Amino acid sequence: MRVKLENPVTGRSAEELFYIDTGFDGTLLVTEDVWSRLELDYVAVDEDVYALHGGFLPVRLSTALARVYLCGETLGLVRVRAHPLLRRLLLGRGILNRFYAHLDATSGRVLLENP
Repeated sequence: MRVKLENPVTGRSAEELFYIDTGFDGTLLVTEDVWSRLELDYVAVDEDVYALHGGFLPVRLSTALARVYLCGETLGLVRVRAHPLLRRLLLGRGILNRFYAHLDATSGRVLLENP
């Protein structure tokens, strides 16, 4: 799913392809590469958030606020977290729950509708 992220301080933006992860209850999980390209250190939030990578390795996640655009809608400032070992960008239920979502695995399509 294509998502546009924008740093609200510097104005840097990027449109990235995110994988939908219905098992992830957060909003967006990005790679360190995307984090640095968008200069999200300027809007970092001081939070101690940890994830269990592979179910056993505790990893500290960085948190920032970014402006998010999805399906032509502005979602406002959203918490974005960076995982140092992540290879794929993930979109979680924290954003999906704002929409009516129809996941059609047979055709490989995702339909989102604003309630």
